[in-house]
Amino acid sequence: MLDDSCNLLWESFNLKLFVVLFEKLTMKKSILLTLLVISALFKAQKNQFIELKSGIKDKSHIAQSLTLLDKREDKFIGIVSHRKEPYEIKFEKDDLEKLFSDWFSENNKDKGNTPYFLILEYLKVSDIPTERTLTGHLEMRISTFLKRKDHYYFLKKSMISKDYPQKDHAYITRVIAARISSEIANIVKDSYSEQGLDIAVSESDLSNYEKIISEQLPVYSQPLIDGVYKDYKSFAEQKPDKELTIRKNKDGVIKGVKRLDGYDNLSKDVFAIVDNGIAYKKTPVNIIEMEKGSDGYFITASEEEIFPQSNTAVYAGVGGAIGGLVVSVIDVAATKIRKQNAKYYRVEIDRLTGEYILPENFGKSR
Repeated sequence: MLDDSCNLLWESFNLKLFVVLFEKLTMKKSILLTLLVISALFKAQKNQFIELKSGIKDKSHIAQSLTLLDKREDKFIGIVSHRKEPYEIKFEKDDLEKLFSDWFSENNKDKGNTPYFLILEYLKVSDIPTERTLTGHLEMRISTFLKRKDHYYFLKKSMISKDYPQKDHAYITRVIAARISSEIANIVKDSYSEQGLDIAVSESDLSNYEKIISEQLPVYSQPLIDGVYKDYKSFAEQKPDKELTIRKNKDGVIKGVKRLDGYDNLSKDVFAIVDNGIAYKKTPVNIIEMEKGSDGYFITASEEEIFPQSNTAVYAGVGGAIGGLVVSVIDVAATKIRKQNAKYYRVEIDRLTGEYILPENFGKSR
């Protein structure tokens, strides 16, 4: 009787032990299974890295350093699909400040005394659904500054808004990552030789630098000074070229630009002309009156006037300048009439760079 009772207790103990062991094994298997699923998900989410491999050597040895100021509200760049597989676009390292600093140091063994700064204002990629497939899209805003004492001085700005259709690119993710990298490298290299606008911005005001700088530029705060302006910087600061003057006919109609010594100018490029307080923007084929709006200056122009398909027939091969011997005679009055069958757009002039800000429906992507 005692033996039977002992056997029953032993069997009961073994049964409970088996249940406990089974539950633990099941729990472990569940955890293991969960880990496997998570691992599979991570593997399914592929990465496309933005590699900073291009050379950014400062040949003049002015730059002391390059510091990234990441002003993005959202650090996640986004996901773009390649052959229906999602790829997250991301930089090759998480510590971006060190990544950019090391990139500069690797390219510049001989350093100067001027600190340079790259501001990453916005960077997003995404998939845009189309009728049959997906199109990759890139939005990017970056700018550069140099620092003197405790103030920052604007140098350059780059803005990109571009679609990447599947039919045009074999590997969209690589193309977009490469474009981001090359655009960053280009603005850094170009900034070394850029003089920049002579308006100081404090570090606390960097997030609002465009408004602060443009409000202090003479071109927006003072009456315009008559003369010829070779580039946007001189126009923004209202410092006309001392060697060039406006060329007019006996009726006072603008015909081009000439040197003060009387020789026609055939090599100088020109950004704008100001005559009787009115500004005119130079294009490859004519000059167009610049109007001033709430956001700065703009012109009303056609695609052909800004990006002509072929200007050899109407232009004297002077590299975009308003030369003294332009084949197609420049007549300000005629620019108000222009081609009747052309489509015209309001094209704004960037307040800090002087570059065209093309509207979304502009006939030519650029």
